[in-house]
Amino acid sequence: MAKWVKQQLGSKIFRRLFLATLIAAEAPMVLVVLLNWNDWFPAGRSSLFNVSHALIFIFLAAAVAGTIAFFISRFIATPISEFEKSATKIARGDFSHEIKVQSDDEVGRLARLFNYMTLELRRLDRMNLSKIIEEKRKFETIIKNIADGVIVTDPKLNISVLNDAIRNWYNIQDMNISSQSLESVIDEPKLIQLIEEATKRRKTALPGVEIAVKPEGEWKTRILQGRAARVLQDDGVLIGVVTILRDVTQQKEIDRMKTELVSMVAHELRSPLTSISGFSELLLDDDLTREQAEEYARIILTEASRLSELINKFLDISRIESGRIQPKKGEVDLNETIQMVVGNNSYIATQKKISVEVHEAPKAAKVYADGGMMEQVFLNLFSNAIKYSPENTRIDIVVKNSQQNVVVEVHDQGYGIPREAIPNIFDKFYRVTDDENVRETTGSGLGLSLVKQIIDMHGGHLEVDSEVGKGSVFSVILPQLHSKRIGSYVAEDSEDIIH
Repeated sequence: MAKWVKQQLGSKIFRRLFLATLIAAEAPMVLVVLLNWNDWFPAGRSSLFNVSHALIFIFLAAAVAGTIAFFISRFIATPISEFEKSATKIARGDFSHEIKVQSDDEVGRLARLFNYMTLELRRLDRMNLSKIIEEKRKFETIIKNIADGVIVTDPKLNISVLNDAIRNWYNIQDMNISSQSLESVIDEPKLIQLIEEATKRRKTALPGVEIAVKPEGEWKTRILQGRAARVLQDDGVLIGVVTILRDVTQQKEIDRMKTELVSMVAHELRSPLTSISGFSELLLDDDLTREQAEEYARIILTEASRLSELINKFLDISRIESGRIQPKKGEVDLNETIQMVVGNNSYIATQKKISVEVHEAPKAAKVYADGGMMEQVFLNLFSNAIKYSPENTRIDIVVKNSQQNVVVEVHDQGYGIPREAIPNIFDKFYRVTDDENVRETTGSGLGLSLVKQIIDMHGGHLEVDSEVGKGSVFSVILPQLHSKRIGSYVAEDSEDIIH
């Protein structure tokens, strides 16, 4: 009761209604009293009686006015107060409030409309919240799966977003790093300086920086290119800074290889051209004997052939890589191809007194391939085996049918290849020069690169097993004639075949 009275007294509507009702109730009575003063207050009565009589009158009038104001306030002021509370909660984003409808008049209908409006706002709020959550999940998924590293920081250099690429590169295990300072999470001075400059400077984009990082568990250092951009509101206020780190390790490696390739090409071309030019000048000497002229001419022919071979191989590789040469595939029996290559080039082995044995497969070793390209592959492998083997050694070529594959192995007893050099022997112009005998042997360093290109074009695989001082085994694995791709292959020991 006390709470209700306090609430009513605090209501301006109740106070105004009470005052208006009190005036309306007492004004006529006061007028009547004033007009009939002697009848209401006879001269024979005491002043105390007159005052008490007047107070009783005022009290009765106030009680009547309060009762009338109470009933009017109950039907008007209380619903308005409920509307006020509900509107306040709606303004604060709380749509769960509901006005209790207690009448069927205009106020009741207004209350029902207000409740319906609150229900619709609640439904729309849930829809918007779902959309916001969905958009947030989409954004997080996109950022998470971007290959580039993404860092979003606020104007205080606290982390807002960090994707998986950054976590992997900097070995960040803690998943809850939102709102943490960048310096406490990533110890990278260049990166921090880049983001600080983007935060403080007015330019929306800044020059990039290169950062070297070595992720845990990786032996190779990665080169990252970082760029930062400011994110502004429509009114120009800074929201944050977005920093993208792109892995340019491969691009840097390609640029380095291009530089080395140009240098190697220039070197390989300069050497035979110098010899051809020098010995051509000597041929112009009037005192030259026939024997000397023949020797110089032989050197010029050798260097010219070497130069021609170098250019042709390089052009073949370039055509294959650019797609200008497409294999003309057909049915090819590798038994026949190997026999033809060895038969046509056996004189190379004879010059070094190297014996050659071809171990054919019991059945036809047929593949779907370009016959000319297959000849080129095995000619390169055969000539390399002879070139990098000492005199009076042996070369064995083994052809085998293995499940879905045809395997050709070229065994030599040559100088061998160091294990650390094997991954690089298929690079253009790469040559192993650890052994003095290898350094003295001329070669372009393009043959194995060309072999790998051709094998890859035919969906095959090339393997190398070598030991320094004992020799090497080059294995060509190709899908059989009716196989679209090579099947699983377990290297078999060929010692039983090679006697």
